[in-house]
Amino acid sequence: MFRSLLLLILLSVLSLTPDAMALGNKQPEVTKEQAATLAQQRFPGKILKVQTENRHYRVRLIQADGRVITVLVDNRTGRVERDDK
Repeated sequence: MFRSLLLLILLSVLSLTPDAMALGNKQPEVTKEQAATLAQQRFPGKILKVQTENRHYRVRLIQADGRVITVLVDNRTGRVERDDK
């Protein structure tokens, strides 16, 4: 009886593992194109380049006054912020 219960618990835990792993490897919800659009809406200018990085996209824009800026767009939330490095 105890052995059957232990086996049942073990199988239950193992069946949850793929779901838990999938949550850790969640795919980006924001596409590269959406990131470019979001960046351009917040910081008007012409898109020069969009790079995919771990948790965000790095978008380079040239503004009307000729300044080139870099903007970071979170690939899960779409949050936009200027990269002032």
